[in-house]
Amino acid sequence: MDKDSQQKPLPEKVVRRHAELLEEILPGFSTLVIDEGRPADLLLQSFLRSRRELGSRDRRFLAQAVFSYFRWYGWTVHKIGLNPSEACLLGNALESTALSQSFHYLEKRLNLPFPVECMGGLTPEQKCERLNALLADLEDFQPLELNDLVLPEFGSVVDPQKAEACIRSFQQRPPAWIRTRSDAETITTALAEKGVSSGMHDKVEAAVSVDPGISLQHLLGDYSGQFVVQDLASQCVGLIADPKEGSDWWDCCAGAGGKSLHLADLMRDGKILSTDVRIPALKELKKRARKYGIRGIRTQPFNATTDEPFTKLFDGVLVDAPCSGWGTWNRNPDARWRSSRRDVIQCATRQLKILNNVKWCVKPGGLLIYAVCTFTRPETEEVVMNFLDQHDDFKPEPFLNPLTGEQTDGQLQIWPWECPGDGMFITRLRRAE
Repeated sequence: MDKDSQQKPLPEKVVRRHAELLEEILPGFSTLVIDEGRPADLLLQSFLRSRRELGSRDRRFLAQAVFSYFRWYGWTVHKIGLNPSEACLLGNALESTALSQSFHYLEKRLNLPFPVECMGGLTPEQKCERLNALLADLEDFQPLELNDLVLPEFGSVVDPQKAEACIRSFQQRPPAWIRTRSDAETITTALAEKGVSSGMHDKVEAAVSVDPGISLQHLLGDYSGQFVVQDLASQCVGLIADPKEGSDWWDCCAGAGGKSLHLADLMRDGKILSTDVRIPALKELKKRARKYGIRGIRTQPFNATTDEPFTKLFDGVLVDAPCSGWGTWNRNPDARWRSSRRDVIQCATRQLKILNNVKWCVKPGGLLIYAVCTFTRPETEEVVMNFLDQHDDFKPEPFLNPLTGEQTDGQLQIWPWECPGDGMFITRLRRAE
């Protein structure tokens, strides 16, 4: 938003269209996300497909506005009681240093009972304090708290000492990460020539960060085969698996295959069986593998929870299990309002079933890697503890934390502020010979 405010003035018809679009979509989006559990990004994609006349500027504005609306929903709607347009305006002001023209126009159409101040340079605690001061005279106002920005049951399944740090990280848009398949400097140089700043991670050599919201495929069309969009925490999974050249791996919950592609790049010459219950995701994986010239990946539909395990044994099995996704709330702010403690417990039950099912396919002396993009205790340390209690032929194997180089005891919790990016839990287990 700040960049938009520094550009040349927009025609009034454009800023009016932006205000009208928000008034059109936000009430319905709110209902579908909060009451029906529909993902906001998919709703927005569907809407934009139906409105082909909207340009890239309009699409960028709507994406930023919708996600800022849900990022501050716990304060603006739950506690203050604003309508969707008012809440969107305040949400944008909370994370901007200057309102864009479109939001200035929206502000004139609204009649908020308090002045709108831009607070983009403040911490969440400072924003909370400032809002409480602005709203103190409102009738029946209940002071805002940091915990209002997440579910009431959040603290019951998260390490209490980390809870507030998690919430703070949720209120910041993380950078986008790419994994370079060649020299990282080639990609950063190409981005610089396009006027886009980027940064290489000081420990993970292939990882490059860029500002979110940038169309990398458009900017780096000539280098499309040399990088993969992949979060930094997700890249750590492949590095911890550390597949050897010529080895044989099974990625049993592969989805669209980000981690399968990484395993293939790491071992260069080897075989990967990538399975998933979602056939469209496997088709996307095959398409991506062709794009990158990777031939060692074979796909097959498979339900890792209920299907009979294969008789074949693998050097390594990767279980990137379906999870609550609480570790992604900084880039999917609406997800926190369509989840619950019940979802966490159900996910943990399914995750343990998957581990118990696929562990038979790990060769004696082979590896079992368990990863989930969350930090809830039932889905992380408790799943691993329950699995190890049932199977004494598997033991945690220490490894180096890819982000710091420090030794671990065989499991690693990456917190959202450490990348920064997704939260991720990873365990490396070795089966006895």
